[in-house]
Amino acid sequence: MDVDYSGAAGYADKAYTQSRLYETLSLPSIQQLFTEFYLGIARGALRTAAAYTRTQTRPWPSATEEWYILEAYGTLQSRLWAAEALADAAGAELARLLHAADRDRVTAQQRGETAVRVAAAKQVAVDVGLEIGNRVFEVTGARATSNAVGLDIFWRNIRTHSLHDPVAYKRREVGEYALLGRVPEASWYT
Repeated sequence: MDVDYSGAAGYADKAYTQSRLYETLSLPSIQQLFTEFYLGIARGALRTAAAYTRTQTRPWPSATEEWYILEAYGTLQSRLWAAEALADAAGAELARLLHAADRDRVTAQQRGETAVRVAAAKQVAVDVGLEIGNRVFEVTGARATSNAVGLDIFWRNIRTHSLHDPVAYKRREVGEYALLGRVPEASWYT
């Protein structure tokens, strides 16, 4: 699908600009994309681990009947759904601003509150993704730690990417908003 430059956030006359507040929404959009990326990795980890547990894990009497395995999957799935719901809400808020009929009326407060919600979704996605990537070994067993199984790649992908784009900054932005009511100023990171 082709998008005309007039519909691309941050572009005017085919050149990148931030002459209007609306154009700064490209940065929360990128952060939202990272959030979805982390959630996709977490989903993949949980799906892969569940398939392995159903077919390979061998506790007595059965992996699919063992209470602690069922409890762990229930906890991880619930947390993933909660993280996805937060990301969906942040994405919907961002979409409302991106598709506003009058883009020049996007306020700094609206933009900042949306950026904070995106930051909250991102930090929760990282936390849940790392938890799933770590805890899948509790429900799959020692043999699942083999490189041949590949479960380790999920945790490593989230950990590596979240270190290149530190989530600590997002936690700070959410903290400033929660404690002081401050929204982040538009920057190359927020």
